[in-house]
Amino acid sequence: MVSQRSAGFTLIELLVVITIMTTLLSLVAPLMVEQVDKAKAAAEYQQLEQYLADSSKVAFLKGQQVQFRFDGKQLVRYVGSAKAELTFEYLFFPQQSLSINANGFTNTLSIDVVRGKAELKLRLTEGK
Repeated sequence: MVSQRSAGFTLIELLVVITIMTTLLSLVAPLMVEQVDKAKAAAEYQQLEQYLADSSKVAFLKGQQVQFRFDGKQLVRYVGSAKAELTFEYLFFPQQSLSINANGFTNTLSIDVVRGKAELKLRLTEGK
């Protein structure tokens, strides 16, 4: 007599495939998450660059000095009596301050920024 086998996969075959897929995902997922975090950190760094450039324009247009205080993950900007705070998730600042005069210029050449494990100097001059 000829035995008939039904079409489809056995439970063992399905379990082996699921185990292989789970193992591959556990190896690849952390790398993907790390890449997403790096991209977010780079975006925050660019946001900081743009914010400082815009603040220079604000100082010039308002004719007022703009003060910055960097501490940890927080940046505080003072324009006259107005205060604005920014908190960053991926950037860290050693305690430092920055002043932009009413003409939109600063006497500080750069500020220190830590992005991930890298210590960076954000240049504030026009000739980046």
